[in-house]
Amino acid sequence: MAKSLKSAFEEHLQRFRKPDGLCLHCQRPANRCHPVGPITITVSEPDDADEIWTHEFCCWECIAHWFARQAGGDFAEVQQ
Repeated sequence: MAKSLKSAFEEHLQRFRKPDGLCLHCQRPANRCHPVGPITITVSEPDDADEIWTHEFCCWECIAHWFARQAGGDFAEVQQ
């Protein structure tokens, strides 16, 4: 079991460096909401130009969940 968990973790980390066409949040195809998606962002540290991470998202809701998690919170969708 530990080996499969390690393998899944390594696969997840690989997706940070080289996108595989799936949404980072929901794991569905990133282009499923065409023409909105895929939404692609790149993240890098100012001092480390060699380390660039690319993330793909299928819609604004998925990217909002990711932004909220990165900020230490939770995304709450409000219907009006």
